Order: sequence, then C-alpha cells, then structure tokens
Amino acid sequence: MKKIAVAMSGGLDSTYAAIKLKEQGYDIFGITLQMFCKQHPADEPDLADDFRDVETLCKKIGIPHVLIRAEEFFGSTVIQNFCDEYMAGRTPNPCVLCNKEIKFGLLLEEALAHGATHVATGHYASIEIDEKTKRYYLKRGRDNKKDQSYFLWRLNQYQLEQTLFPLAEESKEEIKKNVSNYELKVEEKPESQEICFVSNDDYKAFLKSRFAGDIQPGDIIDIDRNVLGTHKGFPFYTIGQRKGLGISAPHPLYVLEIRAQTNEIVVGEREKLFHKGLIARECRWIKFEDLKEPMKGKAKVRFNTTEKACMIFPIEDGIKVLFDTPQLSITPGQSVVFYYGEYVLGGGIIEHAIE
Repeated sequence: MKKIAVAMSGGLDSTYAAIKLKEQGYDIFGITLQMFCKQHPADEPDLADDFRDVETLCKKIGIPHVLIRAEEFFGSTVIQNFCDEYMAGRTPNPCVLCNKEIKFGLLLEEALAHGATHVATGHYASIEIDEKTKRYYLKRGRDNKKDQSYFLWRLNQYQLEQTLFPLAEESKEEIKKNVSNYELKVEEKPESQEICFVSNDDYKAFLKSRFAGDIQPGDIIDIDRNVLGTHKGFPFYTIGQRKGLGISAPHPLYVLEIRAQTNEIVVGEREKLFHKGLIARECRWIKFEDLKEPMKGKAKVRFNTTEKACMIFPIEDGIKVLFDTPQLSITPGQSVVFYYGEYVLGGGIIEHAIE
C-alpha cells in the first residue's frame, strides 16, 4: 500500500487533500516545512510554535504530523534567488523555484526518509503516466480558475513519479462545501498571500531591509535618453508598471526596460510594451526529453493570462519563442510555460524580449 505524506499548510486545499486520501484508505501522515521567519529579529522565540495549529489540525483529522526545519535551505535558495533577481533588474517568480527545490525537492526527500512512498499536495494540477513509455506528464487541474500547472513546469520525472495531486478533478467551491462538513473551520481562512515570506506582500520593504545601502535613486529616461524624472531604486519597478512613477507627461507612460548596470528606468508609451518574441534559459521539458527541432505550441508569459500560439526554436543554451501576435509586457525573470491542450510541455526563465 502507498504510504503518503501530505504537505500540510493548515489551509483549505492541503486539509482536503489529507481528508480525501485518508477516506480512500491510504496510510498517510502530514508533513510541514518551516521555511522562513519572515522579518522577525533573531531574538524572536522559536517560530515552530506557529505550526501548532497544523499539528492540531492533523490530530483532528486523525493522522500523525512531522515538522521539518528548513529555514536555512529555503533562505539560501528561494529567498537568495528572489533578492539576486530583483537586484539584477529582473522580476522573479519565487513559487516556481520553491516548487522545484523545496516542496518537491527537500520536502519530498524528507517525506521519503520518514517512510513515505509518495508526497501529496493541494495543488490544482494533474499527473498522468504514459503506459507505453512510462513517462510522466503534467496536466492542468479541472478548475481552470485555480489551475496551478504554470508554477510546476520545473518538476522532473523523478519528482512527478513520487507526487500525487488529489485535487486534480475538484473545484474550489466543491472543496469548500465538502470541508465544511468536518467543522474544521479551515474554509474560513483567507488564501495565502502571493509571496509567503514577505510580510503584507510588501516586497519593497523586504528588499529595503536587506539592501538599504545598495538601492539608490536614479534617472527615469525615455527611449531617446531624455531624463524625465528620478526613480526610488530600480528593484522597486517592473516591466509594464504605470503607477508610482512620479512623473508627469501628456500621455500615460509605462516601464519598458530596467537597466540595472546604469541604474536607469526606461519608460514609454504602451505600444512599446508589445514584443513579437523572447529568449528563455534554464529550460525544462516534461512531455519529451529535449527540444530537438522547431515546433508549434502555445505559451503564456505570466500566470494570470491565457496561452498564445507561437513557434518554439531550440538555440544554444535555451530557446527562442516567436508569437503569432505580439505579446504585452514580456518580463525578464518570469516564466514562459508551454502547453499542448491540457498538457504542460515545459518552460523556461525569460531572459529578454525580442523586438
């Protein structure tokens, strides 16, 4: 029988994943990683106490619970990458790296070390195996509004093989209704914030606390290098941003480019935000081993959008993507993820846009 470790956060989705698997007769236990201490000073009390509610929740469900301390590894991987990317003028997506290195990396290995055969999470996504090739595929979850496959493109075959997504065929509303029957009150909890380790979703304050002396004001310029104003520090801006620029103009201006080396922000009209393609690095493929020749596909360049038709070309150390129609605000540091119907083909980290 499968022994399944359920990644427990104390929220609705992971709670229902545990309930569903337990009722299906699996031998399960909850596992939680303490990954960060937000911005608490070093003399704060042991924050493992914050996870007592998860342990209590597991007791109510009737399963054991394991807490793993992972602050150091999380800090040296996810948080460090987050800071490095912003300080290089890019806009990272920490959830993508966290899934690869933490939730389906460290947590998976800890789960296996505690006797599990698989790890289960509350992600809205699906895994399918090709019985002929024995290759594991990643697919969308049924609830399109909550589908999280975009954040999972970096998972490898080993990680997919050891993973279960019990919520693949569920909708958020169905889960809320079902969990309410157990009187655990988790359906009343607010959804987790976008960046879990940043208090109040204020990433600017987070960066200021770490790089106060390194973040300096600089020039806001147009594409002709005319100085229009002064920015507060280039890490505080992202491609496509309109508000908060502190400059006046006869027409709306948007951030077109972040030049970290010269400490400049380039702004221009919205039409300049559209690009025909991009270059991406650090690519991983799921549906097949590697991209050997050009292929048609569909891609999305951010989570909250729909995928668009494109051609994908293999190049040295990465891929080139050319869209059928120009795309808005292609942002270095974000992920481009490729789809074929319900399947995730793979993805990469955007290096830069192509005019």
